[in-house]
Amino acid sequence: MSNFLDLPREIIELVFSHLVSTPTTQRRPAVHCPASGTFAEAHASRSLDFIDYHQRRSRILPRAKCQSLEVENLWTFHRPPQSGLSVHDAINSEILECLLELFSDTIVTLNLKFIDFFTLPSRTIEAIGRVKNLKHLQLHPQGISGLRSTPADPACFKSLIMEAQGLKSLQLALPVMLPCQPHLMAGTQYPAIIHLEIKLTRAYDPDVIFGIAIALKPSLKLLTIRDWLHLRNSRPLLPVYETLRETIEGLSVNDCATLLPILHLSFPMLRVLVIHGWLTPFVDVLSQDIFCQAPIETIAINSIETHPTNLTAHMFSHLSRLRKLVFMNAKPNYSPPSMYLTASEAYHIECIYLDHGDLSQIMKL
Repeated sequence: MSNFLDLPREIIELVFSHLVSTPTTQRRPAVHCPASGTFAEAHASRSLDFIDYHQRRSRILPRAKCQSLEVENLWTFHRPPQSGLSVHDAINSEILECLLELFSDTIVTLNLKFIDFFTLPSRTIEAIGRVKNLKHLQLHPQGISGLRSTPADPACFKSLIMEAQGLKSLQLALPVMLPCQPHLMAGTQYPAIIHLEIKLTRAYDPDVIFGIAIALKPSLKLLTIRDWLHLRNSRPLLPVYETLRETIEGLSVNDCATLLPILHLSFPMLRVLVIHGWLTPFVDVLSQDIFCQAPIETIAINSIETHPTNLTAHMFSHLSRLRKLVFMNAKPNYSPPSMYLTASEAYHIECIYLDHGDLSQIMKL
């Protein structure tokens, strides 16, 4: 037997089931999963042990690989965090830099979760820039409600984005900023980011999101808006949609409430629309301009939100280009309400069942 993955699948599943279910006295255990290439770390001493182990390994052995690196409890100051977490438990910038160096050849996705507020030293930003295959950057607060302090200096975030020139997607749940005024953007070459995902928190500022949309507009094709706190007041984001509406090819939102302020807009390039929940009858929404005027080929809805209210066999009659109806997060034995199947058959629309709701993957169907 050469490695762990050579074990029977049943044994591997038992091992990971035990890891997930076993209680721990720490916030989160470290997990190194060779199957997915993911390494998640939330505790300083555990990180140092891991780094020390790999630095002492024989150079004859294959180099450690990690495609997705998730770092929690990130704190880059010497004074204690406001959250009460010990400085010794937090992941500092030196530990992060060591992890980045260890996996610099293989990291594709970097997920950083900050305690209290976002900031990074210049040497850490440079270390991120040396991760040559980095495509996806995710910046989050440690808690769901957002960071405690005011937005960080835009120079820090701008420096980070400028260093990571290979980025293709950016996921933000932080009050970070990018200069968007013409005189500040002159000569600035931002990476060609295709997918922008915004997770709304109580700290979100519509003007900040608007500025990021302007700065990244030349390359943006996919937009995801996540409103997990159910703020439900998406009207302040109208300038964002108006700025990107002519070039966006894929749009993903939580529910119809997020769409209400933009139902009158036209999206001439929109091919894929993903809606995770329906708070408005399905048929009523399909008659709006955003559906009728856009060249939508794929609509994706959550399988657990497929309410049969007001469905008709002709509910797709306004969507002349619709070719695929996707049911997201569907269980293996899932079957949609029969009227969806009847309407899809009437208009030659293919029904597709997925176990996820990832916009970038749905775009490839």
